[in-house]
Amino acid sequence: MNNKELLLGSEITVRCLEEQGIKHVFSFPGGVVIPLFDAFYRLDHDITEIGPCHEQNGVHAADGYARTSDTVGVAITTSGPGATNAITGIANAYLDSVPLVVITGQVASPLLGKDSFQEIDITSVTMQITKHNYLVTNVEDLADTIREAFVIAQSGRPGPVVIDIPKDIFLAKTEYQKMFIPKLRQIYPDIKESKILEAVTAINKAQRPMIYAGGGVLKSKAQVELLAFAEKSGIPVANSLMGLGGIPRDHQLSMGMVGMHGFQETNLAVINSDLLIAIGARFSDRVTGNCDAFVRNKTIIHIDVDPTEFAKNIPAEIQIQGNIKDVLPLLTKDIEEKTYPEWYKRIKEWVIPCAEKGDYHPKNILNTINAAYPEAFVVTEVGQHQMWVGQYWNVKRPAQFITSGGLGTMGYGLGASIGVKLANPDADVLLVAGDGSFRMNCQELITVSKYKIPLKIFLFDNESLGMVRQWQKLFSDKRYAQTDIVQCTDYIMLAAASGIPGYKVTNMDELNQTLEAIKDQPGPLLVHVKISNEEGVYPIVPAGCAIDEIYYE
Repeated sequence: MNNKELLLGSEITVRCLEEQGIKHVFSFPGGVVIPLFDAFYRLDHDITEIGPCHEQNGVHAADGYARTSDTVGVAITTSGPGATNAITGIANAYLDSVPLVVITGQVASPLLGKDSFQEIDITSVTMQITKHNYLVTNVEDLADTIREAFVIAQSGRPGPVVIDIPKDIFLAKTEYQKMFIPKLRQIYPDIKESKILEAVTAINKAQRPMIYAGGGVLKSKAQVELLAFAEKSGIPVANSLMGLGGIPRDHQLSMGMVGMHGFQETNLAVINSDLLIAIGARFSDRVTGNCDAFVRNKTIIHIDVDPTEFAKNIPAEIQIQGNIKDVLPLLTKDIEEKTYPEWYKRIKEWVIPCAEKGDYHPKNILNTINAAYPEAFVVTEVGQHQMWVGQYWNVKRPAQFITSGGLGTMGYGLGASIGVKLANPDADVLLVAGDGSFRMNCQELITVSKYKIPLKIFLFDNESLGMVRQWQKLFSDKRYAQTDIVQCTDYIMLAAASGIPGYKVTNMDELNQTLEAIKDQPGPLLVHVKISNEEGVYPIVPAGCAIDEIYYE
């Protein structure tokens, strides 16, 4: 039976997104994508279009959507400035290994290469920040290109794919036949038994072992396997920022973040270990600090699906390529069941109690919010507030904590939280923002209001670019060049302009009263949390120093 249809390229694009089970796209119109938007308008489908105020935030929304669902995030932009506005979002997804398909409109094929109005060679521009990209030059190739893009975005180490489609391709006709798209079957390289044996031998003879677990644990959905491995081996677990949630933060073997803002006991345990098992981690400079000091007197086992990570930043004596979810059970089966009482005792001796700084302090503020919403997704912007959440939030599960790790994108959070909430409509979604980041994307309050997205936004306002200011305080003799952002903006009124109620908090009593007041409030809201610009994120390891060279306030 021939069930082919003669369709426009624009219609084929919509039908291919349907094939993939896409329920939301984050899209901003423009001249060359009018045919595509017209197809969405005319055709019968169950895809909801969400229009952000800015294309970058649309890509961030697709990013948050993908991180907290089992699907690929989809964003659509027009050509030229629409496509270039998406670049930061694409780069953010690339560095954090998030599966996206970004469809960009392009000028008509006869106008390519002629500096036409709103023409940008976006495939060349995004070559370094995508897993793959396409310029579609024949409508007959369009459906297969879209299908292949989704496979690439999800396969192995996930990441973003760009499909650039000229306007005439949207308007051209060809035959389309609907395909049933089965759940992607991942194909991974065979795990070398000899490497497993090497690793088991090294683990069994270690006296001061540590696990360093990164975002790859979450990407491979290997949290159960990681916990089983850690509990049988008795080895404490340190996380990268992107790895938080790979093991419940309140587990006795969880030590939280390692690196620039890791706690002293975590950093000292990692740098003084005799065996470090890196699982799905890329040895970011924010984790390692001085590389020579980081590797001293230890054997390193590195487990990753992506072989390009091996020896990229840190050499490892034992390299195991494979899906983490498959590798860890092989190790768990053969390692000895052990505990390390002397090692645990030594780690405990390194703990420095947090200095008491009064009741109204970021740690207490966040602990109180966390207690009110223990199961919520928490999304952050980038800066001090992000690191405080990383340090103090009780992250229980994968994808509960959503943040920009690799690129450190100020302005990421509000867009991302929109995507998280749409992907998880029955869950509480909190955005913890800093005032500097919030100013970069606050126009998306309009989007939140337009679509009635019930986010709870906690805006930490210290009237400064706090993290940069902290560095200026420590390392530039308090020369606060352009980091104080005192202004007359009333954030409560700013939210109210979009129909979003706001609350102001200046002490713990007000915070508790506000949390009680908003407990059953169904719509979006903003809580303006005023804090001092003298509050810092401590401990801190200066860039380039060994991670045991720890500064306190």
